[in-house]
Amino acid sequence: MQMLYDWFGTSNVAVATRVLSIAMILLVMVILIRVLQIVFIRAERRMKAEGKDVSVLRYARYGAKAVVYMICITAALRHVPGLDAVMTSVLAGSGIVAIVVGFASQEALGNIVSGVVLLIFRPFRVGDRVKYPVLNLTGTIEEVGFRHTAIRTEEGSQILIPNSLMNSNVVEVLVRT
Repeated sequence: MQMLYDWFGTSNVAVATRVLSIAMILLVMVILIRVLQIVFIRAERRMKAEGKDVSVLRYARYGAKAVVYMICITAALRHVPGLDAVMTSVLAGSGIVAIVVGFASQEALGNIVSGVVLLIFRPFRVGDRVKYPVLNLTGTIEEVGFRHTAIRTEEGSQILIPNSLMNSNVVEVLVRT
């Protein structure tokens, strides 16, 4: 307990206030994520019922959840004394880290960019029946995600193809939904 007093402050009130603040922020984060999940599931059901493509909605869900996580975790960490200086150093070094991560994950980033291109130009949509000649594959598009496109084959198996390949190879749309 002495360690908590040394870390958070010298009084019981200071420790309790900071711990309670962090707990409340994390609780708000959990509630927001759950509310987002419910809202996006309902919107996806409605869009499917109307026969609309849900790919954009899935990207929006991923982005919204990432923003909530980043904001809430940052807010919680700001209540821990001594982490302000660490967070400032991390922020200053993040540019270098971003360059290193960028080089290390070129393929993954290429798939994400290809996924965005597929989402914008929509050569195929969720529910379309397609033929992918490179793998001699015919099936139905189940999902166009950030990194891959999921195709359900006629045999019932699911094939995940990186978006960079879906974007650079021939894909024949047999039946458009």
